Amino acid sequence: MRNWFLTRILQRKALRKIDNPHKGRYVPLGSARRVGFIVDACVPGTAEAVHLLKKELTVRGIAYAGICIDPGKEPLSDKEMASDSCISIIRSKNTNWYGIPRPDTLTTFLGQPLDILVDMTSGKRLFQADYIIKRATAALIIGVDMSLASQYDMIVSRKDENTSETELAKNIIKYLTTIH
Repeated sequence: MRNWFLTRILQRKALRKIDNPHKGRYVPLGSARRVGFIVDACVPGTAEAVHLLKKELTVRGIAYAGICIDPGKEPLSDKEMASDSCISIIRSKNTNWYGIPRPDTLTTFLGQPLDILVDMTSGKRLFQADYIIKRATAALIIGVDMSLASQYDMIVSRKDENTSETELAKNIIKYLTTIH
């Protein structure tokens, strides 16, 4: 996928076409039944953060679904991220020419409503993340980076630019468990 002027126009048009109104409400982790997360494979430490999220959710008996966006030219190995069927990896070959993921890639993630959706992508906005957030039915949407394109109910920011993805995942779990 190229980042051309026409591509960005078509991406914005695709986002505007999605009619999925979001009415945010706080859901503590203790009462959540299904949690979803979106991560960027190009960010160092993503695999460790995903393993931490999966472990914490499994211990609490919460079902989860995850999407890993891998826009890089060197594909992420499936063993690093998708060790189970609840994690989907979106690569450029799984999208159309302007970045919309194929429906079969999103079936597991968007198949059921989510109580909490965590968007751990930061930095340069990924169209696929914005598209998934607009399409998802979630009670609470958490982001880690302020973005005009995405409407978050809560933002967990990094202490500084050296904060690892694992530390960020720990902070998100901490906020969701301490606030009732």
